Amino acid sequence: MNIDVVGAGSLGLLFGGKLQAAGIDVRFWTRTLEQAEKLRHSGIVITERSGDTYIKPETVQAKPVSELAEIWLETPRDWMLLTVKQTHMHDFIDQMKSLKELKDRQHVRIACYQNGLGHLDMLQTALPDAILCSAITTEGAKREVSRVHRAGAGETHLGLSVASKNRGGDTEREQSIITLAEVMRQAGFDCTVSNEIDKLIFRKLLINAVINPLTAIWRIPNGELLQRTERLNMMKQLFDEAMAVYKAMGIQMDEDLWEQVMSVCRSTASNTSSMLADVLHKHTTEVESINGSIVKMAKQFNLNVSAHETLLHLIQGMPSEGVS
Repeated sequence: MNIDVVGAGSLGLLFGGKLQAAGIDVRFWTRTLEQAEKLRHSGIVITERSGDTYIKPETVQAKPVSELAEIWLETPRDWMLLTVKQTHMHDFIDQMKSLKELKDRQHVRIACYQNGLGHLDMLQTALPDAILCSAITTEGAKREVSRVHRAGAGETHLGLSVASKNRGGDTEREQSIITLAEVMRQAGFDCTVSNEIDKLIFRKLLINAVINPLTAIWRIPNGELLQRTERLNMMKQLFDEAMAVYKAMGIQMDEDLWEQVMSVCRSTASNTSSMLADVLHKHTTEVESINGSIVKMAKQFNLNVSAHETLLHLIQGMPSEGVS
């Protein structure tokens, strides 16, 4: 198998680096030419408890994403792992429009690692014949240039959403995802194929909508949310509002989901959430696709989600240089 990893952030380098170390032919696609040159010059180091994995500079294939579509038309790959943030989805889609020229477009397979909602619909509209797979992961990683620190092995679930299943060709699509999961496991990831990927998407959306904006507003690591009653009360209000929306939509969640939210805070106690990192660096956040998604769904049922709406506007109004 050969794989394109689009986005050379912490997750992209973690998955791509370990896949390459396992013998997979990997190409990395970066936001800028400078980032690609740094990877080719420095190589990639993945630090984990079991030891370091080093990808030698001369073996790193890295190019700017602006060249992806043109090169892909000449040398396509079995899968793309799309690890860019929601805030970069429109840029990626603009680059990929030329793939509509392919006669065999159904062979474009993309595993999407984005938070929030909306990206799958955008991608399916732009590439109507592509196989889109949702990737929900609890892998934690922190990047320092070309070095990635793996905070601890998590779980990764791959699967077709209900919308994708309704498009037909399920057998081929599901088999290709099973093959990708097998390759992931060979590379050292706890990866499974799920028939309930939509449930996992909405679970992750709720957890992100409760944790991320509060850490960004208060500028604290995840674990500190549990240390004051006022913070817990705010978390519970966000949780209850989201659950009311899910109930109206007929989305079933686990009965112990509130305990799961608190467990995530404890297990990632020292982590800086991605939204807080974006705020600290004055980057555009994913709040619109996370809390904004809760707000949009609530409007369909005239439900009050004032806490989500307030946080949405507060974070949207923070200083931003528009780069993430």
